[in-house]
Amino acid sequence: MGLVVKYILKRPTGKLTFRRIYPLDVQGVLGRELKTPIGHEADKSWMGRWEEAASLYDANVDRARRRLAGQYDRLDSAMVAYLAEVFRVELLEDDEAGRWSEEHREAYSAASEGLKALGVLGGAAWDGNEWLRWAEKARESINWTLPLYRELRANGDMRGIVAHWRSEAEELLEAKGLVIDPKADAPLAMLCRAMNDAAIAAAELRLKRLEGELVETPPIPQSPTAPSARQDVASRVPLLSTFDAYAKARHLTPGVRDEWRRYVQHFIKYLTHDDASRITADKVREWRDHLLDTPTRQGRLRDPVTVRDKYLMALGTTLGWAVDEGKLSENVVRQVKIKKPKKVRLRDPGFTDAEALSILKATLVPVVGKLAPYYVRARRWIPWLCAYTGARVNEFSQMRREDLQQIDGIWVVRITPEAGTVKTKEARLVPLHPHLIAQGFVEVIQAQKAGPLFYDPAQTRKDREGNRHFKKVGERLAKWVRDDVGIKDPALQPNHAWRHRFKSLTILHGIEERLADAIQGHAPSSTGRKYGTSPLAAMADAIAKLPPYEIAE
Repeated sequence: MGLVVKYILKRPTGKLTFRRIYPLDVQGVLGRELKTPIGHEADKSWMGRWEEAASLYDANVDRARRRLAGQYDRLDSAMVAYLAEVFRVELLEDDEAGRWSEEHREAYSAASEGLKALGVLGGAAWDGNEWLRWAEKARESINWTLPLYRELRANGDMRGIVAHWRSEAEELLEAKGLVIDPKADAPLAMLCRAMNDAAIAAAELRLKRLEGELVETPPIPQSPTAPSARQDVASRVPLLSTFDAYAKARHLTPGVRDEWRRYVQHFIKYLTHDDASRITADKVREWRDHLLDTPTRQGRLRDPVTVRDKYLMALGTTLGWAVDEGKLSENVVRQVKIKKPKKVRLRDPGFTDAEALSILKATLVPVVGKLAPYYVRARRWIPWLCAYTGARVNEFSQMRREDLQQIDGIWVVRITPEAGTVKTKEARLVPLHPHLIAQGFVEVIQAQKAGPLFYDPAQTRKDREGNRHFKKVGERLAKWVRDDVGIKDPALQPNHAWRHRFKSLTILHGIEERLADAIQGHAPSSTGRKYGTSPLAAMADAIAKLPPYEIAE
């Protein structure tokens, strides 16, 4: 009984071809089948080539399935160094084989003639019987390619390096059975750069051999294991979707959610993968240093406080939530510290009397030019509301007509998440100062239709939850204070300075700290102060202690 070998296509001429159809789930990646010649039936060595083709088939299927599952190998610095050394050794092996093997000399002959046809190499046609011409052709090839590789390295031409080496890098990865994320350009570029350096080193050693020096070919190095071992797909923790789940679970406000999501995306781009389970503290430290050392689009360096309280905070709280939910074993961001440099403070962060009066006086000046009625109202009243309550600008810029209420004879503004964003996520009542009522604020507000007072929702260009129009009101007021009123001190935040000033005034006029916190929307500073609530009448009496701002005519 003869030997039965599967997947053989035999031609009438006796030529044999390995042919096997790929499984349906990978045909979108690999095509329909693997088809490769393996020799002639008269040549019994075809069996070895059949085994090679069968192994290639299995390897192709394995790589395709891992790619489809997102089960990528990690192309870190250890793996890149290993692959570059493999490439260097293989170049030296080919050089050694070409020097002594007739088969390799013939292959080199064909390659040399190809370069000659392209005008790269000169000289007479190759004569396979003239063995000494091998050295001449080898030297000519090296003298053309080596300066190119050196120039690419000297110029830091990463684009040129990737263009030159990309296909060989992909072949090397395939030969080693590695699958990398096709979206991760940085690791592949790192490999191309290492291969360029390896080619330089190999070419320099080949020149030494051509000068008669004995240069041994080192053995193929062993592959690194732990850092580059592929992960089971079930153990992956996609970082961006983890953040989205965290934001939903913690009910982040739209503005914070969108801002923090950008920071997480920035880290993913720097990391070149989206697997939270593979994040290390060292990598977070690298990102931290990158953020501190790399200028923004505006050409400025990021403040360390911004890096700590925004970028690292967004990543750290996400990983912390993942630990709480059992998705991760640890939050590595906790190991990453950033020193907060002590800033030189040249003045109080609150408005001075003169600055506050200049802003409030400017609100009484009739508006010149075409401004929307709702913004005219914002300029007229929001600075006064902030001056007498110390509340946040955006808490008032989102105010609606129905948020003005009279409770037990006290006129109040109800600051509520129903209207927009409240940092504490809790509604609170803020009494009006008698001077505001005397100026006619209540009558002006009652004369408006229901809904937002200081912006028009219909003017919002993008229907997106995080794109709140009332925030633009605050930004325009800050710009007005800078440009029109003329308060340009960079140490001041034009909107937030009202909160600092109000806190100072409450101390000056003997207002209890607990009442001041309730008015401003500050969290209680101790556990004891979390019990009970501040009575509305007490808050109204506290605000009334503040003397009215006297605006000189």
